[in-house]
Amino acid sequence: MSDGNKPAGDVKPAKKSWSNPALRAMGVPRISLPSRNWMIFWTLLASVGGGIYYDKKQQKAVRERYMKQVEKLGQETYGTGRLPRKLSIFIAPPPDDFLEESMRHFRRYIKPILNAAAIDFEVYTENRQGDIRAQVAEKIRQLRRDQIAKQAADEAKQAQFAYEKSWSKFWRESVPLAFKKFRKTEQEPEKYVSRQDLYTPMDVLGLYRITEPVSPARDHGDDALLCGGVVCIGRGAYKEYINGVHEGLLGPLEKPADPVPEVPEVPKIEELEVNLQDSENKSTLTDTESEKKAPEVADFAEKEGEGQKKQDPVPKPYILPSDYAQGELAPELDFEHVIRNNKNVPVIFEQPLYVFPVPKLSGFLNMPRKIYRYFTTSEMAEEVSENTMCVVNGNSRPFEFKDKFLGKEEEVDWPKKWVERGKAKNSEWVQELEVDERVTSRMKVFDSGK
Repeated sequence: MSDGNKPAGDVKPAKKSWSNPALRAMGVPRISLPSRNWMIFWTLLASVGGGIYYDKKQQKAVRERYMKQVEKLGQETYGTGRLPRKLSIFIAPPPDDFLEESMRHFRRYIKPILNAAAIDFEVYTENRQGDIRAQVAEKIRQLRRDQIAKQAADEAKQAQFAYEKSWSKFWRESVPLAFKKFRKTEQEPEKYVSRQDLYTPMDVLGLYRITEPVSPARDHGDDALLCGGVVCIGRGAYKEYINGVHEGLLGPLEKPADPVPEVPEVPKIEELEVNLQDSENKSTLTDTESEKKAPEVADFAEKEGEGQKKQDPVPKPYILPSDYAQGELAPELDFEHVIRNNKNVPVIFEQPLYVFPVPKLSGFLNMPRKIYRYFTTSEMAEEVSENTMCVVNGNSRPFEFKDKFLGKEEEVDWPKKWVERGKAKNSEWVQELEVDERVTSRMKVFDSGK
């Protein structure tokens, strides 16, 4: 069959398209629908991009809405004698991850509301387990040492005052001094005194002879429930904070001595010969076993160069959780009243606290959950912002037994291998949190009142 006699059925139909005569005159080709593959590509791209854009827009709307609610607090005028309320924020990295992950959670959802409410804060971070616990415990121990020094100074002052009024000073100092005037003594050499001991820059300026120096005070300094506050970012940071408070109040002031190892008995000559033969046989086995041992893995991820820096080891706890019941509750402190520092601010364990869990998933099997959380981040932002408002408003209640499980939902997402490794190393993050009622009775928790 010749080419000119092909059946009409083999002719490819013309592609449906649309064209405007004006566009044809300008050289614009006919407009047609894209192919099937391109339709799939652009549909997926538009769906994913639209979902990300919508969620980001909702996050911004949530942040702006809660910032507007506390805008009046940020517009208040602060004079020279007034300081804003200050929070202590403890941040720990998620397991097997960087500290920046928790810091990002704080900067995106918590920090903007605190800044809008004109609330000051001080951030404490850690890159190793135990840093937060050691910092909190040392703060409380230093408070106890200062109280001991203050009591000793008061006792010395009272003893000196009693001595000034007693007859002992008269016979020991006044009478010998009266007879000393009639004795011929050599002229004492002139003593030179430093100018810094004679006067201070304030005496030279003379400003404070007219006006008293300004001593600023924190907002709500008279109310222990509204002055200050403690925020823990992460379940691990909360565990270390609670352990640090218990260690500081129930533990000793000085580091307990390490147990002395027992001295082994001196073996006999016959036993030495037998042990020598056994050691030669086992030497080859121990060498191969040492090669098989894997290097110790850090609890958190480290950036390049951080592992090379030499750091002092984290101090071991002065008291174990199992010994809390036998510990004495800080006899140096007066627990009948709210304990305050030298700035008339309640100490850290007298301030209310709150815990923000850090949502972090890892592992290939958790990929569907990670994708769902990524596209619904605005819901998490809404929840975190609402809880931040509780901290800003200062609504609190006494610490209850159930509060030891604050942020417990975060532990469900911890990597299983990391948890097993922590149990092998006896890590305090994977242990059950132990509390003592004598300590928790002094603590408060921020609450929404729902």
